[in-house]
Amino acid sequence: MLTAAVVAADAKSTSYLRACIEQTGLTDSVMEWAPSIEQHPQPGESVPDIVLLDLAGGTDVSLDFAVHLRRLRPTVCIIACSPLKQPDPDLLMQAMRSGVREFLAHPVDPISLEGALKRIADEQGPGEKSLDRKLIVVMGAKGGVGSTTVAVNLGAQLARTTQKRVILIDLARPMGHVSLLLDLRSRFSFRDATGNLERLDSHFFNALLTAHEKSGLEVLAGATDPDEWEDVMPSALVRVVNVAQSCCDHLVMDMGSNYNVHSRSLLRLARMIMLVAEADVPALWTLEKHLHKLASWGIEPELCRVIINRYHRSDEDAIKAFEKRTKQTVFARLPNDFRQVSEAINLGTPLSRNHNNPLVSNFQQLATRLAGAAAPVVDHAKKGNTIFGLFSNNPKR
Repeated sequence: MLTAAVVAADAKSTSYLRACIEQTGLTDSVMEWAPSIEQHPQPGESVPDIVLLDLAGGTDVSLDFAVHLRRLRPTVCIIACSPLKQPDPDLLMQAMRSGVREFLAHPVDPISLEGALKRIADEQGPGEKSLDRKLIVVMGAKGGVGSTTVAVNLGAQLARTTQKRVILIDLARPMGHVSLLLDLRSRFSFRDATGNLERLDSHFFNALLTAHEKSGLEVLAGATDPDEWEDVMPSALVRVVNVAQSCCDHLVMDMGSNYNVHSRSLLRLARMIMLVAEADVPALWTLEKHLHKLASWGIEPELCRVIINRYHRSDEDAIKAFEKRTKQTVFARLPNDFRQVSEAINLGTPLSRNHNNPLVSNFQQLATRLAGAAAPVVDHAKKGNTIFGLFSNNPKR
């Protein structure tokens, strides 16, 4: 991913330009500088790949800053933001001589900026331009299969296992239940993010999160009224997710079971889409339809992972028939433990019993695998009938 910096004379412009960059999802980090000579980086200091230069604070001082950056790193790409929609030819020539590569007019068009960053990324080496996707989407094959429970406990176990920053975004429709399952009193929701895109940078986004201290999760709460979805644009959700990815190590999204063609751009940001179902006829039939739809949208089948929730050993025949029809291997089986899950939901806490509990252990193993570490080896002979073969295609019956 690209590194970036914004150069502006005042805090408002700095925040606005930072938000524009972070919402593209194409940068790894964003530095902030003022154009004054006191702020000039010194030889040996890091100069990012791209610099967004605001000319509103003074053309001469800003272009002097551009010249200085080009001396330190001749390959730096400088994009000037001009308060004039049509800069005069003299200014354009002066800017080009100072090392400015492209011009954007205020207010910055996010699509134009994203196009410019993609062109720069394409000029990097093959090993440098892959985007760092952190988003894991959790979807339910239909309502009532426990997708929110899976999202909450997966996020909690990711935070515990990795000891890194994990954010959980609740975008389930028509209303979200993540805060309810964690007994959180969230002051802000995703609507505060989508409704303030001109301010939405990593600093603003962090202020919208609610921390769940026991698990280490940070939550962007969902809707509490179905009408909150009425004027939410898909492009706004994409920009929110891009900023979220710049803030954390792992990003989990509860998407519920309702989506449409406008969700396609959001799903394409994911490194993994986990489809949660039970092993009954309605859920497996609907799950099969979801897989076909996602494939028709150009989402690679290997990005989709099927999770069978509330699993019983008697479900194996139905699961094998599903795998044969769809050529899609079930990724994980989460054993049924109605009492423990109900107790956790009523208490507003993630599952937290000891490591020898089958359901908790399976969530731990799932989180470990998603984090990239090796899952612990389990001796099935010693565990008897307990279902620890989480990633086995044919668990013992």
